[in-house]
Amino acid sequence: MATEKNGWNPQQPGYILLHQLRSEIQGNGTLSTDRIGEIALQFGTTPSKVRGAIGYYSELKQENHTVRVCIGESCRSKGSQNTISLLENEGEVVGTLHCAGLCPTGVAVLYDDKANNCKSQTGDGLDLYLSSDSASVAIGSEDIAEEIIVNELDNLSLTRTGSRGLYHLEPMLEVDIEGLRHAFGPLEPSDVKDVLNTIIDGNLHSHSLYLGEIDKHPEMLNQQRFAMARLGVCDPTNLESQQALGAYAGLSKAESNGPDAVLTALESAGLRGRGGAGFPTHFKWAAAARESDPIKHVVANADEGDAGTFIDRMIMEGDPHSLIEGMVICALTIGATDGWVYLRSEYPDAKRTLQSAIDSARDAGILGPNFDITIAVGAGSYVCGEETALLESLEGKRGEVRARPPYPAQEGLYGHPTIVNNVLTFSLVSSIMREGGDTYGAIGTESSKGTVVAQLVGDTQKPTCVEVPFGGTVKELFDTHSSLEGVTAVQVGGPLGSVFKAEELANIELSFEGLTAAGGLLGHGGFVCYGSDFDPRSEVIDWMTFFRDESCGKCTPCRIGTQRALELLLRIGTDEEKPGDRDLLDDLDDVMTSTSLCALGGLAMNPVRSSMTRWPDAFGGELNE
Repeated sequence: MATEKNGWNPQQPGYILLHQLRSEIQGNGTLSTDRIGEIALQFGTTPSKVRGAIGYYSELKQENHTVRVCIGESCRSKGSQNTISLLENEGEVVGTLHCAGLCPTGVAVLYDDKANNCKSQTGDGLDLYLSSDSASVAIGSEDIAEEIIVNELDNLSLTRTGSRGLYHLEPMLEVDIEGLRHAFGPLEPSDVKDVLNTIIDGNLHSHSLYLGEIDKHPEMLNQQRFAMARLGVCDPTNLESQQALGAYAGLSKAESNGPDAVLTALESAGLRGRGGAGFPTHFKWAAAARESDPIKHVVANADEGDAGTFIDRMIMEGDPHSLIEGMVICALTIGATDGWVYLRSEYPDAKRTLQSAIDSARDAGILGPNFDITIAVGAGSYVCGEETALLESLEGKRGEVRARPPYPAQEGLYGHPTIVNNVLTFSLVSSIMREGGDTYGAIGTESSKGTVVAQLVGDTQKPTCVEVPFGGTVKELFDTHSSLEGVTAVQVGGPLGSVFKAEELANIELSFEGLTAAGGLLGHGGFVCYGSDFDPRSEVIDWMTFFRDESCGKCTPCRIGTQRALELLLRIGTDEEKPGDRDLLDDLDDVMTSTSLCALGGLAMNPVRSSMTRWPDAFGGELNE
């Protein structure tokens, strides 16, 4: 805890408290009363505050599982419950988590929280590139790397990169030939030797797995990549390589032109926050810039908890300098002194890569005594994705939502003006400053300018992540980049988003306003597909159970409403249903939506309402009219 930031305050012991509690509890089990008292004294807080934190966060409990299985929407749509049963039959003790951020890979199974040790090789012979993105590794890229190195070709260079997002083509191996990148995929380890021989022979087109020049692949040509521009191109931890591709060019413009020029560029770009709410970025930054407090904070919300979304993880693993650059531009614009990345514990690869990038930026003088960045790892709470709950957690407290006003831009972390944006938003800031606000604002629609990063996952044949201009329809997005074949339903915007029938997507514009007009929300750009086995009633019960468990408890409409809604949903459509249950559920919907403090309670009925309306037979047929 830095006393110059907040003084002695028993309500603000700092995020390090959560780190220490996790380490001690997971290593030694339940803490004794005496030990809790010692920790409270160490952090200048009270034993009751320490107990409050322990009781709140899911990861401040001793783990007894041998493996964890993701039960988020994307994995659930692909049979996570069957995976759990298989593992239990094999003798594993299975724990669960809501999302591992590995949505394109099938059901995510995690054996530990250690970062992957991805293999690379230097040399001046064949120049090969292979993704070390954690989803790519789960698909099998590390097996390909091992097979390449086993072949022991003289002077072979194997560079590990982020993922280009075309997960249905991974593991994908690229080779640089006279400055052009040619790709092969998806590969099995048994394909590697033949592919290498084909490359050496120079007859690339003869191989059945040859994809052509990757930049000319149809699924790349149909994108306009700003935030994703450097993903898959070079080593994300190599600062010189990143700078050769434009890293920190936007910061140079910001330094030359000043804070007002940054705000003007963001306004011209029409950038809206990509974390879900879609609030204009320049308004928020301008509000913080007007504050006279000499201490200000910039916080990157990397608590990417919505199942079906993983672009923040991809950026931190594949282009971390774009995040750092965006945060430094923000600090320059508002006059901030400290930067923080609030990171999910489920992202160990992102933590390692981002820390390496922070260290190199510090060595290069980009970060330093005037503004530096610290990574703070969360302790397991979905609601900490909400900005004020995140700030409470950063202060070492229970991650409960704050009543507003004051807003964080006026009074945020430790009571100082604070900007909270998600990783994708900061990455887009660096791109906009590099390419120009007018350039970015010229694409998209009138109200939704620029690009959307769409993550198309779940029970679809082509899981992928693409960056395309706003506009057109959601169906056109799938037709161009993925597939709706066999898809029955699509949930858009995370677990709090609405669920649509696949045939409806042809009439929904791909924009903030288009999804809102259809009764949904864009959220963080996640599109989770469900196949013919979609069970609306089961999914609705799973969603409400999750909301009940993850409610921070600060406000009554959410704390009590989610429990009562779950009780009603368990009865509706069964012999236990009582007269008036459906009317009561409608009343709960109105109260929770209009009076909850944050989006968890305010949007919790979205998936319920949309599912019961579109699939009434699953909830008792005519009783649901």
